[in-house]
Amino acid sequence: MRIFEVDDSSSATSTQLMGLADFLAGRVSDTDANRDMAQAAFISAAQSLGINVNQSNLGDLIAKPPLSNILEPLDPNSGVITFKGGDPINTAMPVNRAQDIVAAAAKSAMKKKRVG
Repeated sequence: MRIFEVDDSSSATSTQLMGLADFLAGRVSDTDANRDMAQAAFISAAQSLGINVNQSNLGDLIAKPPLSNILEPLDPNSGVITFKGGDPINTAMPVNRAQDIVAAAAKSAMKKKRVG
């Protein structure tokens, strides 16, 4: 028997939600996906795991630790849950910089002697 099956307190629900949120946050960072998730999808995922959460108690659960450490405060009008984390890193390279790199690599390749 698991401890959360005996303890029906909100801390058990918070701990279970923390596990779900931690898993989802990991998926977001692994796939470079958007840091937002629909509240309805989050609630549905939690309920499918047997976690007692609904629209009315979600905001209260997110406002307290441990969920407050991984999720942004809930905006009831937005309809989304936002995972905490840094802003996405801009990995785009300017076109002229990419062209310079390709040109330098081509020039270097032309200078090498081919032994055949």
